Amino acid sequence: MSPLPSRDSINRFFVLSGLWVTLHVSVFTTQQAYSTLAVALWTLATTVSYAFLYLLPALLPGYLLYGFLARRAASRGGVVALAILLIGLTGMVQVLLFADRVIYSMYGFHINGFVLDLVFTPGGIASLGASRSTELTATLVVIALLALQAATYYWATRRTAGRRPRRWMPRARWLLLAVLSFAVGERVAYGFSAAANYQPILFASERYPLYLPTTFRKLASRLGVSVASEAADGLHVKHSVLNYPLVPLRVEPPARPLNIVWLAVESLRYDLLDRTIMPQLWDFSEHALRLEQHYSGGNTTQMGIFSMFYGLYGNYWFPMQAARRSPLLMDVLQQQNYQFSLHTSQSFTYPPFQETVFARMNPADMHALSEGPPAWQRDRQNIDDILKFIDSRDQSRPFMTYMFFEGTHANYTFPPESVIARPYLEDFNYLSADFAQQMVPIKNRYINAAHHVDQQIGRIIAHLRTRKLLDDTIVIVLGDHGEEFMERGRWGHAADFNRFQTSTVAVLWVPGQNARRISGISSHLDLPATLMPLLGVQNPPADFSLGQNLLAADFHRDYAVAAGWNSIAYLGEKFKISFPVNASGVVRVQVLDDDDRPVSDRDQAKSEIRPAMVEMMNNLTRFSRPKG
Repeated sequence: MSPLPSRDSINRFFVLSGLWVTLHVSVFTTQQAYSTLAVALWTLATTVSYAFLYLLPALLPGYLLYGFLARRAASRGGVVALAILLIGLTGMVQVLLFADRVIYSMYGFHINGFVLDLVFTPGGIASLGASRSTELTATLVVIALLALQAATYYWATRRTAGRRPRRWMPRARWLLLAVLSFAVGERVAYGFSAAANYQPILFASERYPLYLPTTFRKLASRLGVSVASEAADGLHVKHSVLNYPLVPLRVEPPARPLNIVWLAVESLRYDLLDRTIMPQLWDFSEHALRLEQHYSGGNTTQMGIFSMFYGLYGNYWFPMQAARRSPLLMDVLQQQNYQFSLHTSQSFTYPPFQETVFARMNPADMHALSEGPPAWQRDRQNIDDILKFIDSRDQSRPFMTYMFFEGTHANYTFPPESVIARPYLEDFNYLSADFAQQMVPIKNRYINAAHHVDQQIGRIIAHLRTRKLLDDTIVIVLGDHGEEFMERGRWGHAADFNRFQTSTVAVLWVPGQNARRISGISSHLDLPATLMPLLGVQNPPADFSLGQNLLAADFHRDYAVAAGWNSIAYLGEKFKISFPVNASGVVRVQVLDDDDRPVSDRDQAKSEIRPAMVEMMNNLTRFSRPKG
C-alpha cells in the first residue's frame, strides 16, 4: 500500500502551485501597473490574491479528497486518484490562464460568454481555422503545463513521504492570512478608486481574468472622498417579449419574382475590393450598386450575418435565438414558394444560425462543408454544388441560394494558382507567430485567399450570365465583418470597432437598377429594408427593421451601428464610439476619430453624438415589449 502524502506535502504542493500561478498572472500586467507606489502595491496585492482565487477550483476538491482519504486506510488507487486530481486541476488552471493570455493579447478581451459559446457550440473550435502546427503547439503547451504540475507534485510529496510532518500548517495559516489581507486591501483600494474614478487602478483591473469589481460610493462619500458622478456611458437593456414586426406585414407578391444569390465572405474588409485583388468582383461592381463606406452590423460573424438578414442591431441576437425566431425576410421567401440551396464552408451550428437566420429552413436545403479539405477547397466545392443546383432546380419557381466563404478566415487558405502577393507566411502558427515582425507576410496570405474567393464569385456571375439569369436575379456580395492587420495595434477582429474590423466590401446587383456608387455611410442593417419592397412588402422599413432602403433616391445615413457580444458602437463620419451594454464594473468606452485614432476630448465627442445615442437606446428595445 502506497503511503498517503502528509498534509505538509499537500500544503507545499499548493504553495508552489500558487507561485507558478502568481508568475503566470503577473504576465497580464503592464509597466503602467507599477507607475506609482499606490498602483504598484495594488497590482502586487491583486496578483497574489487572484492567483489564490484562480487556484480555488483545485484547492477545494483537493483538500476534500485528501481529508476523505486521511480518515481511512488509503488504498493505492486512492493515492493515485489524489495525485491525478491535484495535478489535473492545477494543470488546467495553468492551461486556462495561458489560453486567456493568448486571447487577451490577440483580441483585447478575456475568456467570456463569447469564447465559452465558441468552445461549447458544435463547430465553434473548427471556426477558428487553426493550422496543424498551431494545434500541435497548443498540445505541447498543455502537456508542458501538466508536466510542470506533475513535477511539482512529485517534488513536494517526495520530500515528506514517510517522514514526520514538519508542521507546515502554522505557516499555511499565516500564508492564508497574508493572502486574505492582500484581497481585502485590493478590494478597498478598488472600491475607493471606483468612487473617485481613479483610472490607473480601474483600467489595470481589466487585465485580470474574472476580475470582480467592488464599489461603495456612499461609504466613500461619508469618509470624505470626492466621489465622481456615476458614468452614464454604459447602456442597460432588458429585452422582454419580442414584438417583431411591429405590425403584421402587408405583402403583394410580385408577378415576376426575382431570384436571390447571397454571397457572404468571411472577414472581407472594405479595401479588398480592388482591381488587382478582386478583379472579377470589381468589374461586376462597375455595373452594380457599390457601397464604398459600408459597415457590418458587428465585428464578429455572428453579429454580421444576423444584422444583414434581420436589419436589427446585433444585440437582438439573444432574444431572437431564445425564441427561435427567423428573420421576416426568410419568412417571406418561404411564403412565396422560393426553393433554397444554402451553403457554408464552416457550419450552421457555430454561430448557431440554425436557431436564428435559418431557424425555419428545411435541413435538406442546408449544406455545410466544415471539415476535411482546406477552406479554399471547401469553398470551391460549394460553388460547384451551387452551380449544379441552379441548373437542376425547378425553373417554374424562384430560387434563393446562400454561400458563406471561409477561405479568408485565418489562417487564410488558397491554392498555388491564386498567389498574387509575396512573400507570404508558409505556416501561420497562431501561437508562435511574431505578429509585429510577420504581419506583412500574414496579410499577404489574406490577400491571396481573397483572390481565390474572387475567382469563385466570378464563376457564379459568369454562370448566371451564361444561363441568361442576371436579368432575373439579385446578387449580393458582403463581408460578414472586417479584419485588422495591426493598423491600429491588433490582428483579426472582435476586439475593436475601428473601420478595419467593421467596414466591409458591399456590392448589390438589382435587375433594372442603374450602376452607381454610394460614397456615404451604409450598413448591413439596410439589406432587409432594400429587399423586402422587391418582394412585394408594402410596410415601411421601420415596421420590421432599423435599416433604410439603399435604392431610395433620398437614401442617407448619418451613422451606422455595430454590435459586439455585450457592446454597441456608433460609427459616424467624425467619430466611432463604442459603449458596453448591460456591463458591470469598469465602463470602458472607446472613442475614436475618423482615422480610428483615440480622441483626446472624449466628453466633447460623446456630447456631439448625444441625440444619436438616445436614438440607439430606443432602438435597442424598439422590437420588444414588456411582459403581461
